[in-house]
Amino acid sequence: MLSRREKLSFGAGDFAFAFTWASLSLYLMYFYTDVFGISPAVVGTLFLVTRLWDAITDPIVGVLSDRTRSRFGRLRPWLLFSALPLGIILALTFTTPALSESGKVTYAFVTYIALMGVYTMANIPYSALPVIMTTDNTERRDLSNIRVICSYVAFVLISYSTLPLVRWFGGGDEALGFSLVFSLYGVMTFAVLLVTFRGVNERHTEGESASSPLTSFRDVARAKPFWLMFLVCVLIFTLMLMPDSVTIYFFKYYLHDEEGVSLFLACGYAAVIAGVLINQYVLQRFCKRTVMIWANLGYALALAAFFKAVEINTPTFVAVFMLAKVFNGIIGATMWAMVADIADYVEYRSGRRATGASTSAVTFSHKFGMSIGGLLVGLLFSTFGYVPNADQTPEVLTLIKSMMSLIPAAGALCVALIMLRYPLSDQVMETVRAQKPTAA
Repeated sequence: MLSRREKLSFGAGDFAFAFTWASLSLYLMYFYTDVFGISPAVVGTLFLVTRLWDAITDPIVGVLSDRTRSRFGRLRPWLLFSALPLGIILALTFTTPALSESGKVTYAFVTYIALMGVYTMANIPYSALPVIMTTDNTERRDLSNIRVICSYVAFVLISYSTLPLVRWFGGGDEALGFSLVFSLYGVMTFAVLLVTFRGVNERHTEGESASSPLTSFRDVARAKPFWLMFLVCVLIFTLMLMPDSVTIYFFKYYLHDEEGVSLFLACGYAAVIAGVLINQYVLQRFCKRTVMIWANLGYALALAAFFKAVEINTPTFVAVFMLAKVFNGIIGATMWAMVADIADYVEYRSGRRATGASTSAVTFSHKFGMSIGGLLVGLLFSTFGYVPNADQTPEVLTLIKSMMSLIPAAGALCVALIMLRYPLSDQVMETVRAQKPTAA
């Protein structure tokens, strides 16, 4: 049995990672275009190119973590030695040195690629921890819920406080404010990751694969459920999370209310936490696959309603968007619980355990989807004629509203359709865990 302290220590890890993830999903696009002065198309290209780097680093870290042996365990050392570099590079990413236009682009490429590389070194081993912390499905579900709750608690704090802190620290200098605030976030990232390192234990490391990296990834690639989950994760992080990166534009240019964005974002992530809490009870009664289908349908309907609700009044569109975020929380928590199933299924099919390889492959889909989403936002902005810090055309305003609603709604419908063909129901996974080699 995992103690409450150990579960919270595990959840603290995603609290720390949220300082990077929230920064990228909520503020980095805006920081690059409106503060640092890089064109949206270049920013979108940056996000995509970085994923080519991740295509190399993610599997390498996954395989190396499978093979790591130390007095700290197999996965925990990665948290220890990545924590400080992650905090430092996060701060540098949101720093604005006085450079030429080409110098700015180069600086952005170098810092962002470095940030994602170090993030990979910490996050992939962290994401694999539940598989070797416990073999109990209920405890894994608890860990999934706790990590999502802790992550979105951080999202609430970051979304509510970041822009006010930028204004306060910067004293009217937005560039200085971003630099100081994210230096603070870097320190917090380092400190909280050390809490996770000290608080979790590795128990079920027996039976880890000693096969070659090629064999490990071949085992993963031969599993049909992996590819379906990969596609689901890409869609979620490409389209369904698009409102996160567009909200600041929506308030600045569509509503002309820059002061309101922090409270709106914070309330949205509070609604996500409510969805995660609801999900704990929902998953006790229904199969994860079924929950994913209905939650995505609910999310799609709520966002489609948001497109029209914006024209009614503020309370209406806020209420509809908060409902969508509740479904978002259910989707996120269920997704992480399903990701843990992939490693068990691969072991069941191949007879070889390769936790890091399967986790890194799924984690890559998250970052790949996020980069495609960033590229899509950048290209759409450039195509429709977005001009930073200026009044926008009606076409751009409609685009912003669509990226807040109809486009992510379409992504959710696609996820629901894919889940109809996903084979790993809870009943199937009970059989898998009973028959896989390390169950004996």
